[in-house]
Amino acid sequence: MISRRFPARQGLSLIEVLLSLAILVIALAAISQLVDVGTERATSARNATRGTRLAQGKMAEVEAGVVSLTSSTEGDFSDEDAAWKFSVIPEPAGPPNLYTVTVKVTRETRGQLHEFVLTQMIFDPAMMGSAAQAERPPPPDPAADPATTGMGGTTP
Repeated sequence: MISRRFPARQGLSLIEVLLSLAILVIALAAISQLVDVGTERATSARNATRGTRLAQGKMAEVEAGVVSLTSSTEGDFSDEDAAWKFSVIPEPAGPPNLYTVTVKVTRETRGQLHEFVLTQMIFDPAMMGSAAQAERPPPPDPAADPATTGMGGTTP
């Protein structure tokens, strides 16, 4: 009896090649989506950092007296930050020369609005060190305080 041996396989079939190409295309599509998401997140983080720093810088200008607290101020930044806009809104907070200052920094990128708001209470730097912000407290009313009436002792 003659035994027939099948020859060794010489390569891949067409179905194996097509299947491996389909897996490769799906993997590349998934990786490109991940790269796009990563790029968007990095841009968003960069905008958040820059917007926060611009708002802090504008608040420092308010504290230094460069920006007036008499009225609201709006404008654009210069140089490489020209796409950013700011607004400074001072509101009297009660005591003389004390203001609640809100700094809002915005930028629109690809139809998406990035907005950063910083609020802080600030004494008017134009009046710092003047007697205008100092007030004397009213004198104590001895009739209203039982500790100072009829107990003997001294009062300052």
